[in-house]
Amino acid sequence: MRINGLVVAAAILIPAAPAVAQQDMIKGVYARSPEQCAEAKKDFDGFIGNGETVLTARGIEGIEYNCEFVDWKKATRSIGAVATMLCEEPGYAYPEVYAFMPRAEGEIEVSSPLTSAASDNPGNAGVYYLCEGVKMP
Repeated sequence: MRINGLVVAAAILIPAAPAVAQQDMIKGVYARSPEQCAEAKKDFDGFIGNGETVLTARGIEGIEYNCEFVDWKKATRSIGAVATMLCEEPGYAYPEVYAFMPRAEGEIEVSSPLTSAASDNPGNAGVYYLCEGVKMP
């Protein structure tokens, strides 16, 4: 009977693992440029209200758009990770896969097999910069 209790406790803890893993890499609030960080620091609600998004340990978040981390896999020979995310916009939801790679202190590159930072519409791809002093509401 004691074993059953341990199995149940382990099953409850397993879903929390991805959240803890990405928090090791993504600490704080990140925006797409230092200038966007300055805007977010002045007026976060206005920044998000203008359609901008931020990267946090929860995922990529905006006013009517978000991608929540569902699974996070840390690479074994690299400092990067790959994440499966559930993205939602008004009226529909869809899965996305992203790679996360720290590039410099306070910088994380995000890429996807569907988009790249060099494309005309990079989507969520690109380098995100840590916004010192910005906190999620």
